[in-house]
Amino acid sequence: MVADLTIGAVIASALGMAGDAIVKGAVGEAVKDSYKALKGKIAHWARDDVDALEKAPTSAARQAVVAEIIDSQPADDVAEVRALAERLIAALRAGGNIGLDVARLEALEVRLGAITVKEGTGIRMGDVRVHGTFSTGDIKVGDTPGKS
Repeated sequence: MVADLTIGAVIASALGMAGDAIVKGAVGEAVKDSYKALKGKIAHWARDDVDALEKAPTSAARQAVVAEIIDSQPADDVAEVRALAERLIAALRAGGNIGLDVARLEALEVRLGAITVKEGTGIRMGDVRVHGTFSTGDIKVGDTPGKS
């Protein structure tokens, strides 16, 4: 059974991903600035919970608590943090140097295309349990020799 993701869950997940990437030093200033703005807005509602998520950014339980708090806010406030989260996600995509970053995966079947990263990490995986097929295309890191 697949659960529907709420906007709070998406926002909390983005906050967690960015927090984890910042701790690992894998992001630039655009991500850091977007993270700070999003975190600051959500902290008005739940400072202790946001601080706890910052200390354990990959914790699904911490993300769930923050998501629930976000989802309980008025629609205008949720729209504001959604816009901040979209900016953060765009910054992560633009400044990211990881082709595929999977924190947790339980799959009956997942198929991905080729992954190419000019500089950085092609794939990083955490807790992966495959019950069936999990496959990727070629994973390439670095520039092709002779091309720029």
